[in-house]
Amino acid sequence: MLAELLVAMLIAAIIGVSLTQLVISQSRFVALQSAIMQARGGARAALNVMAGDFRMVGDSGLVAATPESVTVRVPYAFGVACLQAAGKTLVSLAPADSATYFAATASGYAWRDSTGKFVFVEPATAAASLWVLCSWPFTTPSITTLGNANWSPRVVAVGPNDARTPAGSIVYLYQTIRYAFAPSAQLPGRIGLWRTLLTTGERDELVAPFDSTAGFRFLDSTYTAHASPPGDLTSVKGLQLMLVATSEQPPEGRTLPMKFNLTTNVVFRNHS
Repeated sequence: MLAELLVAMLIAAIIGVSLTQLVISQSRFVALQSAIMQARGGARAALNVMAGDFRMVGDSGLVAATPESVTVRVPYAFGVACLQAAGKTLVSLAPADSATYFAATASGYAWRDSTGKFVFVEPATAAASLWVLCSWPFTTPSITTLGNANWSPRVVAVGPNDARTPAGSIVYLYQTIRYAFAPSAQLPGRIGLWRTLLTTGERDELVAPFDSTAGFRFLDSTYTAHASPPGDLTSVKGLQLMLVATSEQPPEGRTLPMKFNLTTNVVFRNHS
């Protein structure tokens, strides 16, 4: 009997150890997958936010750049100039995304001259005006201010006006925005992605944490990525986003947070 009891206890111990190891292994596997998903989610969230803005960058739209931060002019509404009055230029706007439009604060505006070059007026303001002023007999040629179910016909007065702006020239309103990888406020000691609207100084931490290798590279005319920006920023044809996100904590059984490297190119129109 004693021998049988000892054998049974030994078998139970072996099974118990095996089950414990299985539970620990499964627990670590789940923690590892959770950490990878967390890092991947952070990288994708950053890409979704930045790509939309960077793809809108137009002529001379890259204002400043370092490997850790870039400052760009991001258009949010387009239209045509109608007339000039009281130190303002009236602009008939085309229908735009209403949520984006009403959330934006103008940093400046740009108008296109007869050579096709955009001329920037910054800083500038944009205020609602009477849309009937952008129609005959106030404008020559007559300009029709468009609207749709989600966008009422809208005219804005931008200022200060540039007296060279002719009626009928293309105009767009833009925000000057800086994206930067900098010390995180949410997770002290880590790195976060910050978005700053330079007109108002509003600064938001979008996603954290990132690895120290996260940053920007700069594409030349052959779309080759360079670690440092060129002296002439209008020669930059796009950005390579190195979104090396990490998990907040190391998963169980590891000493370092998990990384997820999402590297992609965003090409934009940017020349003088």
